[in-house]
Amino acid sequence: MANYRPLVTTIAQASATSGVILPATISTTSWGLLLTRGTAVFSNTILRSGAVAVWESTNPTTAEPDGMTFTDANAIYGITTRAGVQLRFKFYAQ
Repeated sequence: MANYRPLVTTIAQASATSGVILPATISTTSWGLLLTRGTAVFSNTILRSGAVAVWESTNPTTAEPDGMTFTDANAIYGITTRAGVQLRFKFYAQ
């Protein structure tokens, strides 16, 4: 079964038309997805409540990550990413 993601639709000046119904047609496109699950660990210490950022490329970049989630109290995280691409993960903790 194929996975789907929404196509972006932008509504400009929404505050200027408050209370008015604005029609917006949206649709989906097929997208292969990968569910990644793991534990964030640094120097044998689990990273509780840490941020997990993932980029759909292994190239160095300062761009916003393509996906973001957080670890739980046991440092477990899960994130859905696009399949068929190389991934770069970064973990941030206090």
